[in-house]
Order: sequence, then C-alpha cells, then structure tokens
Amino acid sequence: MQSHINIKMQFKCIIGILKFERKKKQKVCIYLTAKANDFLDYAKVSKKIKKY
Repeated sequence: MQSHINIKMQFKCIIGILKFERKKKQKVCIYLTAKANDFLDYAKVSKKIKKY
C-alpha cells in the first residue's frame, strides 16, 4: 500500500540569522508532499516539521 500526504502549514516563530531579524515573530509557510510505502501519520509529520 502506498500512502501520500500534502501538507500546507503556516505558523509564526522567531527566526533569522541577524540579531535584528530575531526580535519579532515572522510568518513561516511550508508546503510538503510526501510519499511512502507505509502509512504516513499527518499529525506526527506536522509536529516534526514544527519542531525542526
């Protein structure tokens, strides 16, 4: 059985290389397509993306 998911996520976080970029939260958009030969758990994949 082949499984695939399409994830579109938006969240705000403090991100940046330069000090002035890390002062306020910025919007982050992630678009991901994943395929596997086993079951893909959308919730687990989403949590790992946010954690990374």
